[in-house]
Amino acid sequence: MENSKDSLSVGIVGGGAMGCLFAWFFHRAGIDAVIYEKSPAAAEALANGLIVRQAADGGQPEERTPVRASSGPSILSECRAILIFVKSYATEDAARDIAPHLSKDAVLVTLQNGLGNVEILEGLLPKTPLVYGTTTIGGYMEGLSTVVRGGPGGIVIGGADAAALSFAAGLFKEAGLDTTITDDPRKALWKKAIINAAINPLGALTGLTNGGVAESGQLRCIQKAVVRECSAAARAEGMALEEGALGEEVLEICRKTAPNRCSMLQDLEAGRQTEIESICGPLLLAGERHGIEMPCTMVLHGLVTARQKKTGVAPGDIKWD
Repeated sequence: MENSKDSLSVGIVGGGAMGCLFAWFFHRAGIDAVIYEKSPAAAEALANGLIVRQAADGGQPEERTPVRASSGPSILSECRAILIFVKSYATEDAARDIAPHLSKDAVLVTLQNGLGNVEILEGLLPKTPLVYGTTTIGGYMEGLSTVVRGGPGGIVIGGADAAALSFAAGLFKEAGLDTTITDDPRKALWKKAIINAAINPLGALTGLTNGGVAESGQLRCIQKAVVRECSAAARAEGMALEEGALGEEVLEICRKTAPNRCSMLQDLEAGRQTEIESICGPLLLAGERHGIEMPCTMVLHGLVTARQKKTGVAPGDIKWD
């Protein structure tokens, strides 16, 4: 697939932190990008200009970046690459919304958190080739149109369609993003889910930054237990994830992203639905299938779910973020 800047348009589904960051990456590289954001207020704010700033830049904003954004999915109709960046609980609704507006040569790409998104997209959009994987790029929103960048990160992607995979990798590299192709993207998804399971619920429940979690001996012990339980479940599912190396990576990520307040914490504080079901839920189900006890993961899942219910949010109440 050709990916000339002159003919390429990228569609981004979801105007949250990741969607906004990637729109900015593409704009910076001279690649046209549009955002479909279901919230009319957020879409209008983005259409008035996107502001991106660094977490450690003293609060000085970058220059306002013009973006095309709409609360109508028809904005995606001319796009050859469609990047899905909605929260995992909104994937099904998003897929149904965009289905009538995909061009015949479109390629879907998901770098979403959690497990289960790939199966939903393949089931609802079976004729559109899918590329999927993970990213360590991060950020968070301040208001409707300002995104704060985290530290540098990379992308790992794979997929069954070789042409679509090559196209997506070329697109990310053209945007200046560190991109690796893997033969086993499913393993990458499980690894990311375990990392999230070991970091996000602890930050959400304690109110601590990632660095604060890493500094607590008690919380590090809980992290190790979660990694031990979840990596055992992953191995039982056929993925060779080594507990010790994964535990070290979790701690390293916490330290590298020390100022970050995880998205799960931000969701709880804002009264929004979290992604706890797509992060911890499939891991717990895998453990149950293989008779693996996962008490620490189960407790974290239960506590976050209870906190979420306390805010009045239940699955299905909030579809988009």
